[in-house]
Amino acid sequence: MKAICLNALDWKEADKLLILLTAENGKIVSRIRAVKNPKSKLKAGAAPNCYAEYTLHEQGGTSIVTGVEVIEQFFGTWTDPVKNLAAAVVTEALERVTAEGVAADSEFAIGLRALFGINYGEGIPYVYLLRFLTELLSETGIDKDEYILPGHVKSLINAVMNAGEDELGCLDYSPSEVVAAVQWTGRLFRVAGEELKTLELLKQ
Repeated sequence: MKAICLNALDWKEADKLLILLTAENGKIVSRIRAVKNPKSKLKAGAAPNCYAEYTLHEQGGTSIVTGVEVIEQFFGTWTDPVKNLAAAVVTEALERVTAEGVAADSEFAIGLRALFGINYGEGIPYVYLLRFLTELLSETGIDKDEYILPGHVKSLINAVMNAGEDELGCLDYSPSEVVAAVQWTGRLFRVAGEELKTLELLKQ
């Protein structure tokens, strides 16, 4: 099944536990074996941000990854520190607001679009993150218009949400303005009890 790897946790000496997000079944926790071996054929699929076709099998009640066909690894999110942080917020947010066994069609779609935008888009990577967070707020039932936000933040959010895909990289806002809007949007997740720890890194 097609999935986005949200997290990869060390497990025993050579294995990892992957937190995968699928559209059909929401989150899946699956063990992937021997991926710390440099010769592992599955290694490419055992990293956050990886979008791949994963083959899973049940063994003793545990989901095991037995095959990986990588579709997109989003290399830019690993080589560029700004893109890396933006992508980390995306995967953390998706991990927090989705559940195992619960379909996550919309969350999967907007998360994947955000990773593509952050990795390949023009302009400020945080613009694509801002759009993602705003869309995710709506998916979690939080209406941003019910909360008091600074006028310039509302203006920027509206500009981002009304912009076409090829216009996002051309918006006339500074990186600091976009970061401020992202932080304001991130605060609204606390309303749902889902505080995004990665956003704290934006302050550094």
